[in-house]
Amino acid sequence: MNRREFFLYSVGTGLAACAGMRLHRGEKYAQAKADQRKGEGSAMNSRWIRPGAEEKRPIWGLRDGIQVGLWPASLEGEGDGGPRGLLRIGYPILDGGKRIGLLNFIAIEPSVNGRRGFSELERSTSDGKPGIQFWTGPADKPTDVPDPGTLRAVDGVETLSVTVRTERFGNGARPIVALEIRADRPGELRLTVTSAPGSAPMETCVLTATMGNYARLRRLWLRDEVVEAKKVWPDFDGNEFTEDAFFAQERLVRTPDGDLIVCATSDEADPHAVPPDPAGPGWAYRGSFPVTQYWRKPAEGCKSSGFKVRVNGRKVYWATHNPIPGGIAYENFDLVEPFCEGQVFVFGITRRSPEEVARADRLTHAIPRP
Repeated sequence: MNRREFFLYSVGTGLAACAGMRLHRGEKYAQAKADQRKGEGSAMNSRWIRPGAEEKRPIWGLRDGIQVGLWPASLEGEGDGGPRGLLRIGYPILDGGKRIGLLNFIAIEPSVNGRRGFSELERSTSDGKPGIQFWTGPADKPTDVPDPGTLRAVDGVETLSVTVRTERFGNGARPIVALEIRADRPGELRLTVTSAPGSAPMETCVLTATMGNYARLRRLWLRDEVVEAKKVWPDFDGNEFTEDAFFAQERLVRTPDGDLIVCATSDEADPHAVPPDPAGPGWAYRGSFPVTQYWRKPAEGCKSSGFKVRVNGRKVYWATHNPIPGGIAYENFDLVEPFCEGQVFVFGITRRSPEEVARADRLTHAIPRP
């Protein structure tokens, strides 16, 4: 090998070595970034509960925040968690806030030509059993395999979303409800309503919180007044539902961003302290503390002058003759507005008082004490 050949060989060998070093360093860098993303993904996943290899139940949400489940899942362990055709809503209220407890249900109630559908009470058009069937994912028919949903960062905030589909109601409606939970709002469930292809045109699609009696909600917090259930129906003495009561959007608390908020609370400092009724022990409030439940209507989306709050009440627990301790309480609690594609409602739960909710959201109107 002459000097020229040696020089060319040395240069070639050096370039190859250099390229190999750079490639090795690039691989190490790529692997380090992958390990970082894997660690971040693991940390993200550890905050959430959703169906997958380790969790087969149809439950989605934050481990230390709001959770939503579908039949046949119980948020508190064994069993099916209640009737079909309802979203199960849970929050950390058990054992001093260490465990999730069922707090309410949300039913889907679309209206077509004046005929209202009831997801809990109607019989399925496919199997004839009580309760409209719900399922998740892109499938156009019920499936036993729940969709894990999509976990992603939205504006830098961890967000879990999943789509709930329904079979056709007796009135022809087929609403779709997209659920979304953000890590920075751990007590809120955002629900976006659209119609499936072939659905009958809906006049309204009410998402109603159906079980206010469980927490014995008796105070409705409006912009200028706290409305007690006993004052809404002072002479009611039946075992059925009261008539509906409505409150116009002008009476709701409004944020600087234009959101509307209405809160409902118990009038008891410690509802857990009330002994269970031996005739209906399942209705005893199991939470370690009371909470504030609320609906928030974001400013974006549909604009309607017909928007309002609806409540009804009961003196005895649902499907029983067992008196509610302390008297009449609100049962159904919802927002009503004419239907439009993509309308949004937010259901929230917090340990804060309505006044604290107002301050935290920088509401423009103070909420008075009763």
